[in-house]
Amino acid sequence: MRPFVVGVIVGWLFPGIWCAPTFADGGSMRLSQEKGGYRISVFSAPTPFRAGPVDLSVLIQDASTGDPMTQVQVTLRMTKSGGLALEYPATAATATNKLLHAAQFELPEPGRWALEVQVQGSHGPAVVGVELEAAEPLPRWREMWLWISWPALAIVLFIMNKLIRSGRPS
Repeated sequence: MRPFVVGVIVGWLFPGIWCAPTFADGGSMRLSQEKGGYRISVFSAPTPFRAGPVDLSVLIQDASTGDPMTQVQVTLRMTKSGGLALEYPATAATATNKLLHAAQFELPEPGRWALEVQVQGSHGPAVVGVELEAAEPLPRWREMWLWISWPALAIVLFIMNKLIRSGRPS
């Protein structure tokens, strides 16, 4: 009985269960292309890409050497058919990994979005693009599950305490 109780406690408290989704300067690679002396790679989170909080990270490398180029200006422009356009600067200050340029924002609606990455640096300007399909946002309860379910932890711990105490001789 005791190994079961310890297993339940460890399983419940395992850090992976409590980790919230993070925007981790990376995610899924959406584009990697050479243009104007640059290798431009774009990563997006969350995966799958969806409306709601979005992190777009861009890695700019010198196309000939592969060295990261941090002294560049990066602008992300997202356009949805129907006229909605969003533009965000991607900066190293926003990124956790300072080799990347990141922009974090709220994508207002699902659907097909055209992403254009504009780079200005020592090799001059370069523009690359890719189309992204954004799914529906997650339901609100998926973001709040930890707050909704924490009383269950207290109940489980109480029951396990009673089970352990009832098995002890007086």
